[in-house]
Amino acid sequence: MCRLLAVVTAAQVGWRQRLVDAPRGLRQLSHEHPHGWGVAVHTSVDGWSVDRRATPAFQDEGFAVAADRAGTVLLAHVRQGTVGEVSTRNTHPFRQGRWVFMHNGTIESTAWMRDRDSIPRLEQVEGQTDSEQLFAWLLSRLDAAGLTDEPCTEATDRVLTASLREARTTRGSGAINVVLSDGRTVYAHRWGRSLFLRDDDRSTVSVASEPEDSATGWSEVAEGSLLRVDRDPSPRWRLLEGAMAPPRG
Repeated sequence: MCRLLAVVTAAQVGWRQRLVDAPRGLRQLSHEHPHGWGVAVHTSVDGWSVDRRATPAFQDEGFAVAADRAGTVLLAHVRQGTVGEVSTRNTHPFRQGRWVFMHNGTIESTAWMRDRDSIPRLEQVEGQTDSEQLFAWLLSRLDAAGLTDEPCTEATDRVLTASLREARTTRGSGAINVVLSDGRTVYAHRWGRSLFLRDDDRSTVSVASEPEDSATGWSEVAEGSLLRVDRDPSPRWRLLEGAMAPPRG
């Protein structure tokens, strides 16, 4: 089991308070999830910067340095490895082109991902994890629809909704909590692990495995739900499939 955090903000900010200082931030959670960390930050000027290391975040000063990098979109992850060795190549988030991806869960069998359309993407996988194979499989679905290099539209929504529904209903698919982003749009899906969302009045939208503090406003995402969060013109989210619990008071 791993822990993840995705944040979309209206203005460029650093992430130290969220990742390092928060009582249940990822640095603290890395005591329980010590098999590597990754921080991906996006800006409209520079695109993605992705830092990944196979060391526990609580022991690595590089984690705090990465947390200080300012941007408008954050994807961050601490790993508790179940498939694949402890190494940088097996550490989330993974990147292919403009897409960045992270996963919390274990795919019990990856055989169902292998088909004619997915093999070219699966051959690009560098590590040993089921998670990176799932990323490749999702990209192959976008490739087949001609959407991989296009801005996210309703067509993108339909492909990802159908693909993730197929994934979670396939025998042996296991737990599929995933976050996928092109830097302008973030998709978050819950299946088999906890997931929460908080909307801070159009300034910040956060998606996390668990709330990192006792602040109010966190809503639990229902099993089988898929969310879309857009950065422009201001952070806003909507459900593509599933349901949300009322915000915590």
